[in-house]
Amino acid sequence: MRSNKLIQSIMVSALIGFTSTSVTAGEYDVYEGFNTEAKAMQAYSGQPGKGKSIAFANIVNGSPFCDLVEESVIRQAKLAGFAEDDIIILNNQYDAVIGLKNADIILAQQPDVFIEFQFDERANNVISRKFTKAGIPIIAIDVPVPGSPFMGADNFGAAWLGGEVMAEKIISKFGGFDGVDKVALLQFPTGGSATMMRSEGFIPPLEEAFGVDAVAAKMIKTDGGSGATEGAKLVMDDLLAANPNAKRWAVTAINHESIQGIISAFQSAGRWNPDDVVIIGMGAGPLGQEQLRDGQVDGSVAFYPEKYGQWAVAAAVARMMGEAVPPYMYPDHVTITMDNIDQYYPQ
Repeated sequence: MRSNKLIQSIMVSALIGFTSTSVTAGEYDVYEGFNTEAKAMQAYSGQPGKGKSIAFANIVNGSPFCDLVEESVIRQAKLAGFAEDDIIILNNQYDAVIGLKNADIILAQQPDVFIEFQFDERANNVISRKFTKAGIPIIAIDVPVPGSPFMGADNFGAAWLGGEVMAEKIISKFGGFDGVDKVALLQFPTGGSATMMRSEGFIPPLEEAFGVDAVAAKMIKTDGGSGATEGAKLVMDDLLAANPNAKRWAVTAINHESIQGIISAFQSAGRWNPDDVVIIGMGAGPLGQEQLRDGQVDGSVAFYPEKYGQWAVAAAVARMMGEAVPPYMYPDHVTITMDNIDQYYPQ
């Protein structure tokens, strides 16, 4: 597992235009100092945001996961010394065109640093060029922006954890892989190579548990949309219609909004029975926790959206000051099931 995570880290470094081969001792001291204060919910030393402005474009408002990310960014920006009027917040609305327009709006306001949470990798390439030309540093969240530090899910590592628990649940629910009719990965190609690893990482643990040929024979990989519920439902509707005799499924998708669409598709088709489906989510935000407690999903890999600002704002402030920032920053992922949910998210 470690070797695969190393490969993924190298790939992410290449995607965002950084390398980690020339790191010197103490190079990230400023960032790490801010990050330590952020995690302790303490005011940042020297109040570096005082008199400065910071912008954040959220991937979409109204999603419990994304709302927690936004709240975390605002909370940390205030701890860093940014005045409320100097925190620019916009909603990308899961729309690449709107994301580009929002970037132009932000660019016109000339913030000192920009935290971008936008799903379309191609749009992020355009945004990167514009902000680089303007000399405004960017911190990318969850989807890479070329030339900018990346903060977000360790997609391959998180998916590997998801694949391990999927294999465990297939055995405990179905008695083994012979009991599964289909395995479906609803993927996210629009987000680029890094985000595709959020589903591709499921495959090696399944292959280790059940064999390469067995997994390949039952595997369906398809574009699950941008992460919205309705889009995922339409995709799963088609999969169920194309496989009318497939009773038992193992399924994952990029977030719990997509998982909700998958569940709705099974319900609409009259084929919903939690005993016949293994569903592993990604993110374990409020919606994922609700689905888990309701017995709709079997597990989820925690991303801790409520803590994203601890990394993103600390990195944004350090980069605003011209200090070095790690090329990629990941939360400490864990798998959440009913066995441990109260340990991580007590009611």
